[in-house]
Amino acid sequence: MSDFDDITYVEVEDKPSGAPVAPPGEYPSKIISAEKYKSAAGNWTLKVIFQIAGGSYRDHNEWYSLWSVNEDAKRVSTENFTKLSRAVGFDKKPPSSAKEYIGKEIMLTVKEVENNWTDNDGNERTGTKNKIIAVNPSGGVSPPPAAVPPDLG
Repeated sequence: MSDFDDITYVEVEDKPSGAPVAPPGEYPSKIISAEKYKSAAGNWTLKVIFQIAGGSYRDHNEWYSLWSVNEDAKRVSTENFTKLSRAVGFDKKPPSSAKEYIGKEIMLTVKEVENNWTDNDGNERTGTKNKIIAVNPSGGVSPPPAAVPPDLG
């Protein structure tokens, strides 16, 4: 007689734990972390973590390579950083500290993209992650004044 005579294995899928990535769309978001960050390779970046839809979806990490030696990477990162900064109210120049971004609210438009990585055991993994495709002020984008109908009320 076995200790496990009445036990039958159950097949289970290997599901990711935690919140899912946000489906494609526009979401109210908040910056919950912002720091000048030095990677393991020794490169400085600005790491920003966005909470999407009040935490209903997985937080999104974004790295801005503002100090990259690769001029194209630096240019693209600076363009994206400028859009983010203006969306949270830093219109003329960035603040003196990355911490001043924390708590700022914005609207993020995201899409899902494939994400391939190697886990801690050396296994190749595939999943999805979000990619930011637009950043707007938290109130959304207002139509230009000429497009707003007159108030007849």
